Amino acid sequence: MGILHADLLILIGMILVPVTLLAKVRRLTGLDRGLKLILLGSFFLCMAAFVDYLEETALKPYLDAMASKDAWNLMVAAFGYVPGLFLTALGLSRWFKVSLLWEEEVRRRKAAESELRQRTKQLQQAVEEAERASRAKTEFLAKMSHELRTPLNAIIGFSEVMNMQVFGRLGERRYEEYSHLIHRSGKLLLDIISDILDLAKVEAGKLELDEEDFCLGELLDECLPIVEFNARDKGLTLEKQIVKGLDLRADRRIVKQMILNLLSNAIKFTQSGGKITAVTFTMPDGGHALMVNDTGEGMLNEEIAIALEPFGQIESVMTRSHEGTGLGLSLVRTFIQLHGGEIFIESKKGVGTSVCLKFPEGRALKKATS
Repeated sequence: MGILHADLLILIGMILVPVTLLAKVRRLTGLDRGLKLILLGSFFLCMAAFVDYLEETALKPYLDAMASKDAWNLMVAAFGYVPGLFLTALGLSRWFKVSLLWEEEVRRRKAAESELRQRTKQLQQAVEEAERASRAKTEFLAKMSHELRTPLNAIIGFSEVMNMQVFGRLGERRYEEYSHLIHRSGKLLLDIISDILDLAKVEAGKLELDEEDFCLGELLDECLPIVEFNARDKGLTLEKQIVKGLDLRADRRIVKQMILNLLSNAIKFTQSGGKITAVTFTMPDGGHALMVNDTGEGMLNEEIAIALEPFGQIESVMTRSHEGTGLGLSLVRTFIQLHGGEIFIESKKGVGTSVCLKFPEGRALKKATS
């Protein structure tokens, strides 16, 4: 009897099943129970086929000496083919069931991915539409602000001439009062429009810094007389503590606007008899800072967050008692961030508020000298 025999082909076919499975999964740990049963069943079948093959080779006389052919066939069937076929069938059944679940999961995930792609596309379209609307709004605000500032400047200028009575008395006291109200309202409206224009420029990314060298203390000295009349009119004390030699490299116009916004806010929210203090100093890290302290109404932490948002108003529209758009602190925060600095606010309800603008060390031209 030769080595080559039909049972050899059966044995090789049996061996290919577990070998193929192992080559595919490349691991034994963590396998599905169905695959484990298939591998175990294949092992029993391979052993049974191997014994059948040995009976057809030169080893047949030795096997016959150990047991009869019928006995070997019975043992091979009982301990090889029967358990092998049973385990393999059981494993295939479970494996097919798991495969169906996998296929269902794959279909579900593909459907979810398709829906996600569709929603992502819709979201991108919505974002693009929102950006277009935002750009249109910004351009509209910028154009309208420019259009409104021209006649407002004329109204303010002519009402100022009437207030000063450059060409003689108006003749009636009420006319003087009216011209004063026109001038005040025009300036308020111009300030609001200027704030909106600055905000529109910031949102459009068109606000560029026109940097120059100047002294922070001297600039504060220039701003104090501008708000001094309003402070005196409300019965407030306006003080300053200026350190000389705090030179900055920054946009002078914008820094001046920040100072005026902080001083105007302090005056607006401080009751008669209160005190406002403007201070300049050098930070420990070498950066220069400006602080405005007041003894006004003060704010809670959640109110500070609202005040720092564009158009944020702490009180409701029906009950608020102060003029303005709520852009003051928001613009100040935006402007100081454009300079690479930070804004710090400390406030206590009923006690007062301190707002500090810190300019980075890189903008400080030299250290302070007393």
